[in-house]
Amino acid sequence: MAEEKKNSGRLAFIDWTRGLAAVVMLQGHTFDSFTRTDLRDKSAFMLSQFLGGLPPAIFLFLTGITFAFLMDSQERQGKAAWPRVVAALKRSRYLFLIAFLFRIQLYVFGFPTSPAGELLRVDILNCMGMAMLILAPMAVFTTRERIRLCTVLGLVIAGLAPVVSMIDATSVPWLVRAYFFPSYNYFGFFPWAAFLAFGMVAGSIIRSVKADEMSRAMLWMLTIGIGLALAAHQLSNMPYSLYAKSD
Repeated sequence: MAEEKKNSGRLAFIDWTRGLAAVVMLQGHTFDSFTRTDLRDKSAFMLSQFLGGLPPAIFLFLTGITFAFLMDSQERQGKAAWPRVVAALKRSRYLFLIAFLFRIQLYVFGFPTSPAGELLRVDILNCMGMAMLILAPMAVFTTRERIRLCTVLGLVIAGLAPVVSMIDATSVPWLVRAYFFPSYNYFGFFPWAAFLAFGMVAGSIIRSVKADEMSRAMLWMLTIGIGLALAAHQLSNMPYSLYAKSD
């Protein structure tokens, strides 16, 4: 009975989405590891790698949803602003800890050929931890306020990413560059943290919707998502850009 009560608040579609993303990610890594060089220009391999590139964004978005759930839960318990921020910071600390433990086990299993620099590699878990660290102050606001604020933050992070990429960062320490600057090799705050911010928007909306209105809300979110995807595709095919450098 206690176990049923404990799990009654879980949303199955979030768990299913996370599991599906993990499977898609694993197939991408598997094909990348075992496909011969002469087959890497074939459509099957290219499709595998395209799909394999989607899970990081999905994981960040889902992490943003659960991050918003945490903030909403703290708010419903009537906790003051600072304890709510501390709870959010603890979630960030947990992600950083998992990230470093993951890098350590890779280093240990690859020893002595694994380079020591890989211990500080900024991977998706590090990006989650940094994004949570910076967005933790959102806990001081109400759930409805976070919907507006995190929408703005997500747009700002995504919009500034091309600008940040044009900054000459040669004098910036490499670890700072890895955590904040757009790169093909690392998961920098710009633009990846935008997915977590938008996930916080979705999570705040879910917690603001009544149980009997959830189905309608999901249909609206699906419609908006499809509309945004089509709009982004159209904008990416335009012959001009707002930015001097775009990729």
